[in-house]
Amino acid sequence: MVPEGEALVEIMSKEEYWKAYHTKYQDHLLMKNLERAQYCRADLLKDCVIGTLVIPVKKELLGRPMVFGYYMDQSRLIFLDDSGEVGKILKEMERNQIFDKTCVSHILFEFLEYQVKDEIEFLQKYEEKLAAMEDRIMSGKRERSDVPGAILRARKELAKISSYYGQLLNVSQTLMENYNGLLKDEECVLFHLFSGRMARLTEHGKELREYALQIREMYQVHIDMKQNHVLSFLTMVTVIFMPLTLIAGWYGMNFKNMPELNWNYGYQVCVAASVIIILIEIWYFNKNGWLKR
Repeated sequence: MVPEGEALVEIMSKEEYWKAYHTKYQDHLLMKNLERAQYCRADLLKDCVIGTLVIPVKKELLGRPMVFGYYMDQSRLIFLDDSGEVGKILKEMERNQIFDKTCVSHILFEFLEYQVKDEIEFLQKYEEKLAAMEDRIMSGKRERSDVPGAILRARKELAKISSYYGQLLNVSQTLMENYNGLLKDEECVLFHLFSGRMARLTEHGKELREYALQIREMYQVHIDMKQNHVLSFLTMVTVIFMPLTLIAGWYGMNFKNMPELNWNYGYQVCVAASVIIILIEIWYFNKNGWLKR
């Protein structure tokens, strides 16, 4: 028996839960949702709440997430976990207990809060990471790292974390609706506060994703500018030597009546004329600032 005023929290593996509870509709639905869990959800049934939590790992956002299931009614909260992570989280929560006397909805609220307790710091560090990437691109430093790949990875990670915040927002809003009457008014207020926090985190995550998109566009502009500079240089070189190509083509015709072909100083004059033409072109281009672009 659970003492009055105390909440019953259990941690079971999926196999243990199925052996103990497999007679009701919600048990089958929970197991079905957990088998194909891809996002956080909450389903309000007649006298209980069931759902799944799919939590990305911060150290490897694109890797395999942690997946839990949960069942909550008026007197108990059951977590379905095969990894052992829920037990560690609950022990950490117990060391930082907020409520003297609590209920299962408070524990679920604290459990959700624990998952996002360091999110502001995480997003700030991610923003600093993006800012550093932007500075490197603006400085023009050449790096071995794959900048487009790094930007693409950042956008994927931010998309995943923003989606995670949005899912938790939907979970808290579903619990706040409380159309099955499972929660008290003060408990709904807790999830209302959590919803507000998740809405802000979702917006922050979207802003960072837009920032990553802007960095990608800036990087593309930077690459286009470099390519334009190369093309401009090649165009200048082509234009400078075009008169020499004309001279070479002209005297390459070798007609009989071309007096310069038999002139003793024809070669020297042609070289001198070519050098003078090149110097005049370089002076003219430099005067108009075309060589500095």
